[in-house]
Amino acid sequence: MKKQLLFLVCVLSTYVLTAQSVFPDTWEFRGIHQNFSGGSTPVAPPGPNPAGLDTAVLPTANGRLSSPVLVDLDGDGDLDMVSGAQDAAGKLYYYENTGSATVPNWVQTALPTLDAISYSPGGNNETKCQFVDIDDDGDYDLFFGSKIDENNFNFNDIHYYENTGTATVPNFVDSTITGIGNQNVANFPSFGFVDLDNDDDLDMVTMGSDSLTYFRNEGTKTMPSFDRKFHLDNPWDMNAGTGVFDRNWPHGDVLTTIPNFYDVDRDGDYDMIFATDVGVIRWIENVGSESAPDFGTYTYQQLTGDLATFDFGQFATISFGDVNGDGVLDAICGAFNPGYFAWFEGVLTSPLSIDERSVVTMNVSPNPVKDILTVQFQNSQINIANLSMYTIAGQVVYNKRAILKDNAVKIDVSKLKAGLYFLKVTRENKETIIKKITVQ
Repeated sequence: MKKQLLFLVCVLSTYVLTAQSVFPDTWEFRGIHQNFSGGSTPVAPPGPNPAGLDTAVLPTANGRLSSPVLVDLDGDGDLDMVSGAQDAAGKLYYYENTGSATVPNWVQTALPTLDAISYSPGGNNETKCQFVDIDDDGDYDLFFGSKIDENNFNFNDIHYYENTGTATVPNFVDSTITGIGNQNVANFPSFGFVDLDNDDDLDMVTMGSDSLTYFRNEGTKTMPSFDRKFHLDNPWDMNAGTGVFDRNWPHGDVLTTIPNFYDVDRDGDYDMIFATDVGVIRWIENVGSESAPDFGTYTYQQLTGDLATFDFGQFATISFGDVNGDGVLDAICGAFNPGYFAWFEGVLTSPLSIDERSVVTMNVSPNPVKDILTVQFQNSQINIANLSMYTIAGQVVYNKRAILKDNAVKIDVSKLKAGLYFLKVTRENKETIIKKITVQ
């Protein structure tokens, strides 16, 4: 089942989708740093809604290697931002969303547990990060990528920090996961997490230095164990030779980018989206399936709207999340030199994406909910359904194929942090119902 979702919802409203609409139809520029001068795209900073980015303090004096990702680190229901940098501190930089879940405003803020992490301080390190609940305990863990490790070498690229705190007060502790130690994946490593083989746990894709590496999760949702795959076991390396360094990735313009996985073409499997060295956004279609991905000939395709034409300058990155609370994915972007942040709003333009006819009646109760959420169908012919719950950032927190008892199924949400979630229920005939759920 698809595990990333563009949520077409209104508060306490239900829609039946006739076709999966899991990605915006187009993108609109909203705001950028006032010192933006990269690329060739004419822009009048700071944009119609800069959300604090126009005056944001850049990570370093030279502003290099801004690589923002979106994450709700303080558990207040809106998306904060964390960026890597090229600097002597070898650390990450936290930008708290001091606005709201619907009106973002990012301000650089101290976060001691994050500020304490650094690699090769005093040098000129490059850092990136990704946040994901890799052990399924309800809070975000940290994956830290750096060009230079703690021993001043560049062959240990993946650093894992378990969140031993909470969803509202994180505490990142240097930890280990089987299969990621002493892995030389890229000079400028970045991470994407996605269930590529449809086995209900998160696999990892690293990207950088003009290559990709696939780590399949051979463990479980709660106890991950990664195994680096090559050649026929690697969706990006399927026709390569037998040597470890034989590659089948034809592009030479992804030196410092970040991989993202969403169903851009709405065909039920994960496609890949990233920015290139020359500052444009591209995506590659997955021509395989939800359990057997195949990225074909790796042909670049453009997104639509302002993201189709915007030229970010040198070494751009892009990440996604719903920053304005409309249920539609937005994008946060950064670039290397000159460094800056920008954001773009995801917009739905086609009313044919959804069918609001009451094909199926489904009730959820209670809503808001603290412990057990009951999903009740009024149609006695519904016997089996797939159910998934997502955070506003698109992270899967629940996924199950259920056999209904008395036309109902119960979901235990007691371990979820308080906030807004989206429940997606897919019937056997592929009709999908989505509801907005508030967990207290």
